[in-house]
Amino acid sequence: MGIDQDIHQTKFRNEYQKASVNLLYTYGWITERTKEVFAAEDITPQQFNILRILRGSHPQPLSTLQIRERMLDKMSDT
Repeated sequence: MGIDQDIHQTKFRNEYQKASVNLLYTYGWITERTKEVFAAEDITPQQFNILRILRGSHPQPLSTLQIRERMLDKMSDT
């Protein structure tokens, strides 16, 4: 099934618009699936991101500033 059928839109202004809508749709789909995984572990995506960063720096310690600089979600706080 393509994006056309999933969102019930058959016409787009151009391929750029179709690709942009497809990226947004895919982002939403992935976000929902990962939320389910994180919920099963009782953590948030932001907490997972911090754990990922700390694992990557192991055994070197990181300051909160260094963690913040590496976070994927720049609106999150450490």
